[in-house]
Amino acid sequence: MRDPGPAPDARQAASELLRLWTAAAERAFAGSAHQPDIYLRTTRLVGAVAQRLRESGRGLEPLVVAWAEHRELVRRVVESSELLTSDGLDVEAVAGAAFAMRYREALEEVTLDDRLAALAQAAPGAGWLVLEESGYRPGDPFVPYRRLEVDPATGRALLVTTRPDETFTACVHTVERGRIDLETGRLASGEPGDGGHVLHEAASAEEREVWVTRLKDS
Repeated sequence: MRDPGPAPDARQAASELLRLWTAAAERAFAGSAHQPDIYLRTTRLVGAVAQRLRESGRGLEPLVVAWAEHRELVRRVVESSELLTSDGLDVEAVAGAAFAMRYREALEEVTLDDRLAALAQAAPGAGWLVLEESGYRPGDPFVPYRRLEVDPATGRALLVTTRPDETFTACVHTVERGRIDLETGRLASGEPGDGGHVLHEAASAEEREVWVTRLKDS
């Protein structure tokens, strides 16, 4: 049985730590562009630490817990292989880069688990289900909108989004056909046999929702 998802405090903690991790990741590689040896050793160590984090568990909670001893984690990873060294490297930056890398993967895992949990809880014959929704539904050039709907019986999916137009005074509304893998929760563009990627654009939320209804009925 899949984990229903991280507790809200774990999500919040990871989100707050991400700023620190991102800044550290930028610092880890900022000065190594003209130092191939430093760049290689940094990249190798970041990758090894990220792999250790993957082994600690799925999702965001293990990541938040591990950060409490991140310097010790780097030390243990270095000691695990003769190919790794932290000599001359910014250990704090290396740790931050590895955690930032793992955060992106863990967040995707949480998203997939949330989708599968929602699909599992859907009542038989309930019809289309909104799996994800964020932003301003009517459309705002500065507040992106995103909605993912799926038919639990078939995996058919619609991704509804907005983006600013070229003048940033109005929105372009889009509806994209796709398919959710009912085993993994992953979203793929297009449907088998329909010619691949299909994207419909509209000038208003009303016109966009007409496309949504039309595509659901097709």
